[in-house]
Amino acid sequence: MIQGVSQMSQLLAQMDRMRQQADASGASSVLDAAIKPAVGVSQGVPSAPAVSFGQVLGHAIGNVNQLQTSANNMAQAFEMGDSKVDLTQVMVTMQKANVAFEGMTQVRNKFINAYKEIMSMSI
Repeated sequence: MIQGVSQMSQLLAQMDRMRQQADASGASSVLDAAIKPAVGVSQGVPSAPAVSFGQVLGHAIGNVNQLQTSANNMAQAFEMGDSKVDLTQVMVTMQKANVAFEGMTQVRNKFINAYKEIMSMSI
């Protein structure tokens, strides 16, 4: 869960940096930043290994799906009377899945807003 939250916060930070770049220097620099896999290299600063935005997003969605599947499986096991599954475990797991899903929904909303902004820009 903490790893998923960390990845989500990194994703949001990256989106915020891209928005700030767009506000500061126009659409062409945003396109340049999207094309270059390591933005820090152009500024002379060494950067982390290049990971595509799609990979990060796909991994985050996979984590959310895994949390939801785990929560559903635990709930089903509890409903079937499995003595190894405690109600508190089920509730905590379901809340983790809910928080992860809500976070992913917020990221989706940010993507939609960013897409609308980009589409409304004049070229």
